[in-house]
Amino acid sequence: MATDQNALHDPALQDRLVAAVGGMERFSSNWSWRSHSPKQRAESAILGAVETIGDGITALAAKDATADQVEEWTAKAISLWLAWQAAGARTANPMITGPANFPVARNQKANAAEQKRGEEFYLFAHRPIAWLDRRHRSAEKAALSAESATVDHRALEFPGVKLVQNTTLDRIQLLFDGKPAAETISQLKKEAFRWSPREGAWQRQNTNNGVQAAYRVLRFLGHEKGTLSAVTPNLTQPPRPALPHEGMTSL
Repeated sequence: MATDQNALHDPALQDRLVAAVGGMERFSSNWSWRSHSPKQRAESAILGAVETIGDGITALAAKDATADQVEEWTAKAISLWLAWQAAGARTANPMITGPANFPVARNQKANAAEQKRGEEFYLFAHRPIAWLDRRHRSAEKAALSAESATVDHRALEFPGVKLVQNTTLDRIQLLFDGKPAAETISQLKKEAFRWSPREGAWQRQNTNNGVQAAYRVLRFLGHEKGTLSAVTPNLTQPPRPALPHEGMTSL
């Protein structure tokens, strides 16, 4: 993707921002309670956003971000900037409105909200490469999850829970039929299992310690050796391959 050295002065970006705020006349009215020069303040805010967001676009282009990635980042930056401007429109300056019956407490709360929205915008807009790195990591994880779904991982099924050796993700996973009881969750956390919303599983790294931790959770749930049909070989088929660590047919 070619780098646009004029991105921070991109008239298309400026037009996009002006359209997003409903036009300059409407945007200028947001400053009528805060400034003696609302039009100039509005123009300055637009130009500042063009420069800040344009810098981010240029940085992303220099890192070979795709057009879709640049657009996703730009849309998010504009959304945060709009939230900041909307919060600012709720503030007032007693030097403009007059001090009589001025709602001091309410204005302090509005000022705090504006400051928070502004910090959120700048934190995001000034770190486009960190955002791009996170997108790449998310894409890699999604690809691994998709690959994992197509692999026939070794697994043992018990009443209400399934133990899986996920070699694609290098994880030992426990998949429950529903949300585990509170005491089960406590035991899972005690054994260093962490919930993965993406995988829908409680999991930890696929190591000897991880396998033994899974066994302890299963024993906690009452799944003892010799009581489960899942560990009884089907004599009409080859025995299920055991895990390389300890053999998942032995609890």
